[in-house]
Amino acid sequence: MPMRSSPVVISRWRAAALIFGAWTLVGCVAVAGGVAAALSTGRPLPSTFFFFSNILGMWLWALYTPLIFTLCERYPLDGPEWRRGVGVHAALFLVLWGLEFAFGSVLDLFVQHPQRPVLHYFFSALIYCLFCYLGALAVGHALRFHRLYLERVVRTSELESQLLRSQLLALQMQLRPHFLFNALHTVSGLVRTDDKAGALRVVADLADLLRAVLRGDANQQVPLRQEVELVERYLGIEQLRFQERLHTQLRVDPDVLEALVPQLLLQPLVENAVRHGTRALEGEGRVSVHIRREAEMLCLSVEDSGAGNAPDGPAATESGGIGLANTRARLRHLYGERHRLSLRKTEDGGTVAEVAIPFLRAGTVS
Repeated sequence: MPMRSSPVVISRWRAAALIFGAWTLVGCVAVAGGVAAALSTGRPLPSTFFFFSNILGMWLWALYTPLIFTLCERYPLDGPEWRRGVGVHAALFLVLWGLEFAFGSVLDLFVQHPQRPVLHYFFSALIYCLFCYLGALAVGHALRFHRLYLERVVRTSELESQLLRSQLLALQMQLRPHFLFNALHTVSGLVRTDDKAGALRVVADLADLLRAVLRGDANQQVPLRQEVELVERYLGIEQLRFQERLHTQLRVDPDVLEALVPQLLLQPLVENAVRHGTRALEGEGRVSVHIRREAEMLCLSVEDSGAGNAPDGPAATESGGIGLANTRARLRHLYGERHRLSLRKTEDGGTVAEVAIPFLRAGTVS
């Protein structure tokens, strides 16, 4: 699954450059509009005052913009305190309107331009400031909503990551006492039958198995080779435990050993297969594991010959124990819809668990 990035933070200088650039562009558009209107109607071109008043006025609003953005964060127009936000923004608008009127009056002293009625300028400044303030207010709230959205995405990603770690830990905690009890029981039985070589083999496999599980690898995905080695040790212990009652087969295509798979993906599938395959009181159980590549998918199938408990039909994908439930949830978080996990019955009454995930190698971005 692609890693979600945290909200991007830009420097103050870059933010200031963006603000001044945006307002300068607005001023140039206003000047261009005035020139186009004069040319289309045959009137004289706007005076120098028109150019300076627009550009300098936009730069003045560029200075106001950080303050407006700050008030959008502290006094937004949504939520339970929206009335307070309206009051604060209305007060700031009146202040800026007064500053704009004063700025135009001061500019009149230095730039020659046709005289205009004071009342006309008073209301034109009102409309001009209203549009500028509403524009800055809209952008400020848009930036606020975008920031809140990114923060929510980051929190969701962190929660999903914590959930995956918890599910992996649950699988590890399920593995440790379960294997330890069964392996020690097998060792005690081999010792009683004076099978020292078998007992030493179980102890060695158990040590390797627990070392692999207890190493605390935080990676959600590991090379398939590592999972195969873990399953081989597990099957070695179970083979000595059940003796002739269990026959196993592990087939892995050599070209898929470096593919990335979720950690502890195979273990719960194989564990269920061994439990089902050895359920019958008479006869022998068989567990077969086959891992291969089909086009752009890595396919893993685990089949047993036991009684099984897999239903037919759509319910097959929702059955299974805690280990399979955790596996299903982890696959959904890691691959979304790009995976398949199904359980089905075979003709002889066994169960086949099939998993298909995208074929990825180490360093590949999905």
